Amino acid sequence: MKKFFSGLYGFIEKHSIIFCIFLGIVENFVIEALGRRSVAQAFEHLVTSPTVFFYNALIIIFTLSLCLLFRRRVFGIVLFSLPWLVCGLINNAVLSYRVTPLGAVDFQVVKLSLILVYLTKAQRIMLYVAAGLLVLLVAVLWIVGPKISGRMNFGRNVATIVGLLAAVLVATNIGLNYHTLSNRFGDIVGAYKNYGFAYCFSSSVLDTGIDKPSGYSEEKVRAVTDALPPVTAPEEGAVQPNIIMVQLESFLDPNLINGAVYSENPVPVFTWLKDSFTSGELHMPSYGGGTANSEFEVLTGMSMEPFGSGEYPYKTIMLEVPCESIAFNLKERGYGCHAIHDHTGNFYDRDKVYPHLGFDSFQPIEYMDNIERTAFNWCKDKILTGEILKAIDTDTEHQSKFVWAVSVQGHGKYPEEPLEDVELPIHMERGVFTDERTSMIEYYTNMVSEMDAFVGDLISKLEERGEPTVLVLYGDHLPSLEFTDEEVALGDVYTTEYVIWDNIGLEKQPRLRMESNMLSSYVCGLLGINNGAINRFNQTCASDPDYEEKLELLMYDALYGQHYGWPTPDYYKPSDMRMGTVPVTLDYVTVVGDNLYVNGNGFTEKSKIFINGDQKKKTQRLSPTCVMLSGAEVEPGDVICVGQASSRREVLGYTNEMVYNGTPEGEAAPQVLPDGTEIPAEETAEAEESTQ
Repeated sequence: MKKFFSGLYGFIEKHSIIFCIFLGIVENFVIEALGRRSVAQAFEHLVTSPTVFFYNALIIIFTLSLCLLFRRRVFGIVLFSLPWLVCGLINNAVLSYRVTPLGAVDFQVVKLSLILVYLTKAQRIMLYVAAGLLVLLVAVLWIVGPKISGRMNFGRNVATIVGLLAAVLVATNIGLNYHTLSNRFGDIVGAYKNYGFAYCFSSSVLDTGIDKPSGYSEEKVRAVTDALPPVTAPEEGAVQPNIIMVQLESFLDPNLINGAVYSENPVPVFTWLKDSFTSGELHMPSYGGGTANSEFEVLTGMSMEPFGSGEYPYKTIMLEVPCESIAFNLKERGYGCHAIHDHTGNFYDRDKVYPHLGFDSFQPIEYMDNIERTAFNWCKDKILTGEILKAIDTDTEHQSKFVWAVSVQGHGKYPEEPLEDVELPIHMERGVFTDERTSMIEYYTNMVSEMDAFVGDLISKLEERGEPTVLVLYGDHLPSLEFTDEEVALGDVYTTEYVIWDNIGLEKQPRLRMESNMLSSYVCGLLGINNGAINRFNQTCASDPDYEEKLELLMYDALYGQHYGWPTPDYYKPSDMRMGTVPVTLDYVTVVGDNLYVNGNGFTEKSKIFINGDQKKKTQRLSPTCVMLSGAEVEPGDVICVGQASSRREVLGYTNEMVYNGTPEGEAAPQVLPDGTEIPAEETAEAEESTQ
């Protein structure tokens, strides 16, 4: 064995680039096998698309060639090959619970909460151990790995690296010109299969934003906006209905899964809505994942098509720039605008993006109480009924309200075998699927059935209130159940449905199929709301043969340009958004024995006590008005507040601060706090002894 490694080291030392070529080809095959979840399919890709396969291998070979800059050559090879292999493994894991492959933005989006959802405790431990071992391996190779003996020819090595880079650039240009490759990934799943992981992932790293349109100028933008019809002011005294839009996570009517017959209709409410009200089909920008991009299109009226491959604007430009949205347009009409999501508030950085879209408040799960969860720890959507009504009732400043709600219950992953102790009332009586997929579809169908019940309950409550209301519901993308176009009756896996319920007598419209970025403009058009440049453009120019080119021009102007299409460059300013529909407040603090009681309003399981800025993880929530910290070491002068924490490092919002002034000597400890919280008898006794 020692002789083998000695010979291998010698070969790497003398023929490093040959070894890199061999390793690059092998590593590319392994990565493709992991991404396609099949060695046979990876081999088929090699045979049927050899040009694409070896082009992707060339990208990897170029990165491996950077090892020529290191005297410890083995260290360099390991250092530059590991990231590709790790990305391939992560991509394989990602594809086990969603359809969309790994992109660079996933490393920005991923949160500890997702790791906790998808991995068991044992799997998390294995992940941490594996990461530690990899770091240790790289460190050991750096310290004791074999070195190149003698003089290194840096000039030749740099020339080799530059030559490989030039080869990659030339090959890329040729591939794009001859359409072997593409830099527009409308179908990102198909792109990874057709163009290879290395190219697509690299594109997601390097290609972001919208390219500046040719001839971009004020005159060119004005030519588009000046041709739009004038803004129509609302009639004096006209009733503006509340508008509620609910984006349903992974929602698909299970009756549209070809070959599946159920013990009962899983979605009777949705079926009734499609029969009785305006409904249609939406072409979404993603399949099996990419919720934030569906959300971006509907809220802004913009398309994902001009953006870089695999990009999430919520993680890039929307963190920096406010822009036109349905919320901003409705605020101009006097609406109060509120966002709700029954998942963590900092996922996709919604807590930072929503102010740039014009929302007045944002209620994520950290601010919700009485949460009920699925077997996979997602919040059940029935909580949204109360949250939506609370947003409407809390906003007393505005007569009309726009509520944007994003659901989560339908999210994958789905079990490949029946779960113990989980009763599923709806069963697939007949189907054409494997046992594993039958189990997944049955579980998913029951989750969708509960989402349908939530919709029914919401409509019932809205009917009881009697306020003029328009409710828009749609699926953000199909579930990650590996459907083919032939398996869904909607025609392809990028199509979902929308329905529009109302109690104001809107005429039922013919069933239409539209791009998802048209939906909010379509709804506003039904209500006679046409302010906003992109809103009016979508309402009037959908049939224009140059629609896509003109929309891209307006999008660039709005997000990256000089805002020529709007009255002033700073027409949209970030809103002063409040976290929480109802503010979380602190009223007073009390120390009883060794325990600190903090009293106020709006406390949830995610409420954490902070003492002098230090988060106390052992905070216990006793009631919506009281949280407690055991073994608290509090001194007079300490500053205390409560924060709504997604994690120890990320806090979405804080209460007002209060300075602790201490407990007067000889004062008896209270048995019941002013908010009604009862102090345990033993704690009261201990506190009284300590004051005597």
